Formats: sequence, C-alpha cells, structure tokens
Amino acid sequence: MKRIRGKRFMIVAGVAILLLVLQTLPVFFAAPIGSRQMSGEVVRMHYQEADAQGAREVFDLLERECASLRASMKAADTGLTDVYIYHTQRQLAIREAGFITVAIAPKWHIGDSHNGNVMLVSPYTPVSVHTHETIMQAALHEYVHALVHQVNPGLSYFWDNGLATYLAGQKPDEAEFLQIRAPTMADMHTENGLKFGNMGGYAFSYKYIEYLDKTYGWDKVLDYASGKGSYETVFGKSEKTLYDDWCLSINELRS
Repeated sequence: MKRIRGKRFMIVAGVAILLLVLQTLPVFFAAPIGSRQMSGEVVRMHYQEADAQGAREVFDLLERECASLRASMKAADTGLTDVYIYHTQRQLAIREAGFITVAIAPKWHIGDSHNGNVMLVSPYTPVSVHTHETIMQAALHEYVHALVHQVNPGLSYFWDNGLATYLAGQKPDEAEFLQIRAPTMADMHTENGLKFGNMGGYAFSYKYIEYLDKTYGWDKVLDYASGKGSYETVFGKSEKTLYDDWCLSINELRS
C-alpha cells in the first residue's frame, strides 16, 4: 500500500512539475513568434510583421529620446536595449509570467520591463483605457524602468514607477488626482503591481517625485534613487517627515 501511495505521489508531483514548466515556458522566450528585428544606436526591436508600423514608431521615439533619459538618470551606455512589441495584451501577459497571467492581468496593463528590457503592446493594439499616444508614452516609461534596473535594481516599486511616470511626462489629470485618497506610507512600500495600480499609484508616485524635484532638486532625487544615501543623508529629513510634508502640499492644493 505504501509503495502504491508513493508511486501515486510521484506521478502527481511529476504532472505538477510538468504543468509548472509548461506554464512558465513562454517567459524564457520574450520575442514574439516569427519576430523580425531592427537595430539602432540604443534599441534592438523585436516585432511581428503585422506590427511593423507601430514598432517603427516606438523605435524612432526611443532612438530620439533615449539619450536624454539616460542623461537624466546618469546611466552609462551599456549597449542595445531589447524592446519587444506584442500584437495583443494577451501575448504580453503570457511573456511576462506565463499562461496564468492572462487570467489576472488588469485591462489597463500595456507594458513591463524585466531585467533591463522593454515589453510593450503595439501602439495600434486596441486597449479600452489607452490611446495610441498613451501607449507611446508608456514606451518611454518602460525604458526608464530599464535604466532604473541598471542604476539601482533594488529601488522600491513606488520610486521606480515615480521616476518612470515623471521622466516619461505621464502627468496625471489634476482634478482626478485630487479626488483620490493619498496613499499611506505602508501603501507606498507595496511591491504588488495590482494594489499599486488600484490605489492610484502611478499618479501619486509621479506627484511624489515632482514634489521632491521642485523642493530639493533633481540631483537629490537622483542621489536617493541611485542608492547613494538614506532619506536623512540625502534630503535631511526622515521618510516620515518627508511624507508628511508631501501630504501637506497635496492638502493645500485641495483647499
């Protein structure tokens, strides 16, 4: 009986491992099936023929803006950045974390960056909450993520996205922003992408970086983002005091 149970356990475990491998296999093959390439000074683009026009537009945008973004982040030239363009959100989701991602990916999700690359749907992909313009901006956003990975891969999710939205020029609508409850400090420490998006994290992280830039200057922002010091050594204040000051500035806008 024990031998039969052991055999059944091995079969179940084997099937589970096989399913896990199959579910995550697409993650190791970021390029779309049958993809083509175009390379420039800073970008190596991977795309399918059906997305050639969108890929070319993203390619031209990144080639034009990458030098400025690298300068802003003081990131070294480390060669070509791989950019993957997908025809659908489903293709993107599967390449990010496997087939299961399709079931949980939010409708607004159009891009990501893994270990210094850029993953993005085509600007011509129909997305209910995005336009051609916002997807193009997202290309810059994801490229900044790639630079952050180079400069300080351990930077928090909130800071990482704040830099990306700020440098990509994804300024939130002021009226809508002021209607949302400000995140708590605990919220700002979340590493959960869904929670971050649902709490208005993109808008608030933009406004946080904007506040620090206007109050302390970009060099200070970059020093902290690069891991050159703590809140106290870089900004001369604790994180809590800085957070309270920021919330006060938001409340003043609401009054």
